[in-house]
Amino acid sequence: METSVKCLYEFGPFLLDPRERRLLHEGLPVPLTPKAFELLLLLVQRDGRLVGKAELLEEVWHGSVVEEGNLAVTISVLRKALHEDRGVHKYIETVSKRGYRFVADVKQVGEPVSMSARIPSGELPGIRSVLKTQSHGAPEARDEKISRGQLSPVLSVPIKPAPARPSRWKLIATIFATGILATWFWVISHRGGGMASVKSPVQIRSLAILPFQIWGGPSGDDYLGVGLADVLITRLGNTGKIIVRPTTSVQKYIGGGVNPQAAGVEQGVDAVISGSIQRQVGHVRLTLRLIRVRDGVQVWGETFDEASTNTFALEDALSERVAQSIPLKLSGEETQRLTKRSTERADAYDAYIRGRYFWNKRTEKEIERGLQYFRQAIALDPKFAEAYVGVADSYCILGFYAVLPPNEAFPAAKEATKRALELDDGLAEAHATMGFINFFYDWNGADATVEFQRALKENPNYAMAHSWLGLTLAAQGMYAQASAETDRAIADDPLSPVMGSHAGWIVSLSGNPDLAIEILNKAIEIEPNFARAHLHLGRAYEQQHSYVMAISELEKAVNLSGGEPNSKGSLGHAYAISGKTDRAIQMLHDLEGQTGQRYVPAYAIAVIYSGLRDNDNAMVWLQKAYEDRSTAMAFLRTDPELVGLHSDPRFKELSRRVGF
Repeated sequence: METSVKCLYEFGPFLLDPRERRLLHEGLPVPLTPKAFELLLLLVQRDGRLVGKAELLEEVWHGSVVEEGNLAVTISVLRKALHEDRGVHKYIETVSKRGYRFVADVKQVGEPVSMSARIPSGELPGIRSVLKTQSHGAPEARDEKISRGQLSPVLSVPIKPAPARPSRWKLIATIFATGILATWFWVISHRGGGMASVKSPVQIRSLAILPFQIWGGPSGDDYLGVGLADVLITRLGNTGKIIVRPTTSVQKYIGGGVNPQAAGVEQGVDAVISGSIQRQVGHVRLTLRLIRVRDGVQVWGETFDEASTNTFALEDALSERVAQSIPLKLSGEETQRLTKRSTERADAYDAYIRGRYFWNKRTEKEIERGLQYFRQAIALDPKFAEAYVGVADSYCILGFYAVLPPNEAFPAAKEATKRALELDDGLAEAHATMGFINFFYDWNGADATVEFQRALKENPNYAMAHSWLGLTLAAQGMYAQASAETDRAIADDPLSPVMGSHAGWIVSLSGNPDLAIEILNKAIEIEPNFARAHLHLGRAYEQQHSYVMAISELEKAVNLSGGEPNSKGSLGHAYAISGKTDRAIQMLHDLEGQTGQRYVPAYAIAVIYSGLRDNDNAMVWLQKAYEDRSTAMAFLRTDPELVGLHSDPRFKELSRRVGF
């Protein structure tokens, strides 16, 4: 029997044994992976000194090609093993952007520990070798299975009960064996990439895919991490077998630095996929991890290596691997859709994902920049369907936000959408975009509903299609059906201020401003600077006759939107109806004075005249809004700001021509 008098480390209720490579908590073993143990030992031995990330990666992973994500995951494992509460780090302190330090008081203990077989450094001990040491290290043949309970087949080891020994050594050996069993079970259950897995399937019904972090690439490569995540989001979402949070919901995590489990809790999903991309000359390595949100366990992890010119192979491999690991149980047709691509041109695809990256930022400047990339993708591959949808979406938003006149933006959007559908009639995004055009430009609720329903047939969990369909139904006065659609949209994308804003506006249109205010305040909690949520909140307060609150919110909408004309129109209406006539007239002059400098929707001016109870001028400007196809005309019959015009015969005739 070998006796070690080498130093042990004691901190709080924990005892760290470097010789036997184990961590005890109040005398009971704590299961740790080999890397987690090495990392903990290194931090403890540095005696409170800061250890940089680069040094930790080199010392623990010994020159292997890994990224900081591995380090962050292992630190998270250690914090759970040390029973640290979230946000209260009494053992391991994070020093932002630098590294980690062990901050608990550590005592060095020299008490002998009896153990007959020394475990070589870096090895995970096998169950058989551990149980052999129970008889003073004398190895014996073992022929019987463990009798107490049936472990998984991987863990069923032929053994023979050990003879009785003094209780102290029996206790030590039993504790150590139990620790090894627990460690093996944890590793086998939760590691991917070649390790055996637990037979019971992982139940994952909802998923968030975080933008991948970029390592080793040139500055400005963030688009690649977001673009690859967007591809995976779209492909998995299109299967209809799992709810996947859309790119707009997860883009807030660009740049990393977020704990995947915390992001999953925030997104309200069962699991999170996070990963990183290492770019080297002629080579790309993608590391992927699936984290279960309820306990932070890494269900599996895998690394994909491809030539930097073979992005498609990388996407296909990771899409199929994720689908298998969840598992989605796809049919043959669904599997084909999972790896379906609209272009074989890598340069065209690169331009497309750059376009989506900028489009998702949703500012005028970035949308126009994204539009340039979509056009570039089409020039490289004229049969690239998704690129045409990108062009259409860009024009739709530029028209909807009154950057371009509707009769300039929407015909271009419609042409691009038609081309996309000619190339791929099963493209959910294209049908949803066509529905948007039908609703906001053509004022055709029936056709819009058909297109949204087709989009949802292709992808039942497409949150934006549900939300747009809700707006269509609300414009036609079908408020119960509209609310059901927006409820589904919020369920699919709970952190989207767009979904919350649409839901609040629909409830407001239905005549329930109290509930609308509650919904819109939640949307603003998610994104305080989202101008349209403040716009709809101000309108809801006006319905309540809470004019001070209404004006406050509408002023925020004007400021946050950079003076967007529709927000100015609603603010002018609130001024007028609350008796602030001079300020309403000033807002009128402001908008009318801008008509020669930028596109100003005639509808925005009409609502101010409506608030001033100047029906004649209100009707003049509504007629102009009809002629220039103002997008707000879709809500002509249901907009509370125009309720004072409902008895006017001219308004009734105009409503008839609009068609809702």
